[in-house]
Amino acid sequence: MTKSILLFETQIEFVQWQIRQQPAAQRGKLKWTGSVIEWVELIYALYTVKRINNGEITLKTLFQQMGEIFDFDVKEFANYFMNIKNRTDGRRTKFMDLLRNTVLGRMEDADRKPLRK
Repeated sequence: MTKSILLFETQIEFVQWQIRQQPAAQRGKLKWTGSVIEWVELIYALYTVKRINNGEITLKTLFQQMGEIFDFDVKEFANYFMNIKNRTDGRRTKFMDLLRNTVLGRMEDADRKPLRK
């Protein structure tokens, strides 16, 4: 290998290392900024309705792959799910309720705005 190729490859490796050192937001990655409980509730919901790969995915794989996309890692998701399941305030799906109510509110706001011509 020539010295110029070796130098070029070294420079590429250095640039790749620099990119990896940047915060996720600067790299263009998506970052989950909600709570762990909200994350677990969301992933379990997606898994339960079988909207990812027609349900042909394990829960563990779904958590791993979604975690890679959103730069968020939860190992003990079953424990968090038990906490959600054991809620005693009558609102077992707090995050799902928040999502639904927020989207409905946005629709209602849009309905109240006059149409632009």
